[in-house]
Amino acid sequence: MKPPRGASPEPTLVSTLPLVRDRQASRKMRLRIKLLALASVCLSTLCQCSTGTATQRRTGLPGPGIFAQPLPRPRGRPLRPARTDNLVRGVSMRLPILCLLCCACVYGAGPFNVVDYGARNDASANAGSAIRAAIQAAKAAGGGTVYIPAGRYVTGPIELVSNLVLDIDAGAVVRFEASEAGLTYTKGRLEGTDCITPAPLIGGHDLENVTIRGRGLLTTDNAAWMRLTREPAAVAARAVFTNILNSLNGNMPVPPEDYQKAAPALRPSFIRTMDSRNVLIEGIHIVGSSMWTIHILYSQNVTIRGVTVETYPGVNTDGVDIDSSRDVRISDSYFDTGDDGICLKSGKDADGLRVNRPTEDVTITNCTIHHAHGAVVLGSETSGGIRNVVATNIVCRGTEKGVRIKSTRGRGGLIENIRFDNWTMDDVGEAINVTSYYTRSPQEPVSKRTPVFRNIAISNMTINGSPVAINVEGLPEMPVTGLQLSNIVATGRAGMKAYNTAGLELHNVQVNPESGPAFLVRDSTGLLLDEVSSSTPAPGAPVVRLDRCPDAILRSSRAFAGTGTFLSAGPGELKSVVLEGNTLGKARQVSEESQTDYWKAPAR
Repeated sequence: MKPPRGASPEPTLVSTLPLVRDRQASRKMRLRIKLLALASVCLSTLCQCSTGTATQRRTGLPGPGIFAQPLPRPRGRPLRPARTDNLVRGVSMRLPILCLLCCACVYGAGPFNVVDYGARNDASANAGSAIRAAIQAAKAAGGGTVYIPAGRYVTGPIELVSNLVLDIDAGAVVRFEASEAGLTYTKGRLEGTDCITPAPLIGGHDLENVTIRGRGLLTTDNAAWMRLTREPAAVAARAVFTNILNSLNGNMPVPPEDYQKAAPALRPSFIRTMDSRNVLIEGIHIVGSSMWTIHILYSQNVTIRGVTVETYPGVNTDGVDIDSSRDVRISDSYFDTGDDGICLKSGKDADGLRVNRPTEDVTITNCTIHHAHGAVVLGSETSGGIRNVVATNIVCRGTEKGVRIKSTRGRGGLIENIRFDNWTMDDVGEAINVTSYYTRSPQEPVSKRTPVFRNIAISNMTINGSPVAINVEGLPEMPVTGLQLSNIVATGRAGMKAYNTAGLELHNVQVNPESGPAFLVRDSTGLLLDEVSSSTPAPGAPVVRLDRCPDAILRSSRAFAGTGTFLSAGPGELKSVVLEGNTLGKARQVSEESQTDYWKAPAR
């Protein structure tokens, strides 16, 4: 029965099909619209050709079609009417073929839904073969989008190809099994040493124009991967890998078959691109990791944004590792990890010095980091060098370190042109840590094995509740050079400690320790303390203590009420300290010379 005129139609039943099919239908409809538009253009062109031919037949003059412009007249020959019948007939015959080719190109771009290739979205069967089939179909089409719709999937490693978008939709949960059965081995790098490694759970090498995106969840079990490393075969392989490292560092040859024997001891990265360019990783959520979570190796032009990585307390589960790569941008992401949050590396020891590829031109911004060993870390694998790095707008809470730059003797590499700016840190074990003593190796002559730190600026930091606010450790044979700390307010159990520096500058830095000097510096040259203060100086300790810091300058600084001694130096050393424009009237004693050793650790 028809409804009366003007009445609303009977409500129809809402479709019970899953939303994923609605999205698929919507995508297919957009493709059909594109094809209709393309066909319309082709038909219009064909009509113009026909119109031009008919006009020419009636009048002998060019018609309004695509051949309306006459060809230039050849010199010395009589003008003859241009014959376009055969040409138009050829174009007319080829236009449908052109339309079909265009249609094929549009449909070839996908999306290639893994369910259409046999993936079960209830995790009842391994979806690895279906995902591989979808990726190969995209590859055969010249590229496209492989689509993983909402549902639960279990799989092994996924190898990517160039010109591919891997789209993990909201509601999709992809779980990677911790199993030796699905692993393959390929060239790679483990903790700074080139070797044969397990292929990553997602990734590949020699890729170009690759995207991993979506609001879905990727997950694996770190504890299960660790159990595999305790299997007898893995323990034996680990001994082989240790021998490889010893041979490399001893300049001894390594038989190629040893790399194959050692590979089963190693765990795969979760995501790794190697020797790749134009990579985008966006929006994904990762829970748990086999090893390093996102490993960018020997790659260029990489963007990582809007990702969430939650791997705490997994072993060696760094959030992002940028490894001998360049032109990298990391932004708007959250990390809660069992190892470093964001880490920049460039190779380790003898093998890293052999490869000698830097990490450079990296920006990190608008990130929150929790539970990490270090929030943003440079090193300790520094052999190829790290330069031109900016890390801004960072919030970190509960990490062991905040800003961390670390290397050691024997590793070498140049770290330079680094800027950390606009951070807040709460409950961070050591807020700012710059050290060349990562492994406390014995002193050796300066060579390419000696790490070099220079031109580093750390500014606009708020530090609350740190056991150690600032710790700077240079080598006596290679001081940290050109480090600037500015606009910092820090509270914690201990203040700033620095030794073996050259050209260290502090500008507008306030440190409020519970005990000990606010600023404790030794064995440094070219020291400038500009606008330094402690609003709650620790009782029984000077605000500033200098040991063996010739020609240090203290200027524009002030003493707050309750200050005992503002400046203390070793016997006979005050005469070399320059005081300029300070306001120290509220201190009971402006300066003193004292033999008191305020250093808890013995001098190195």
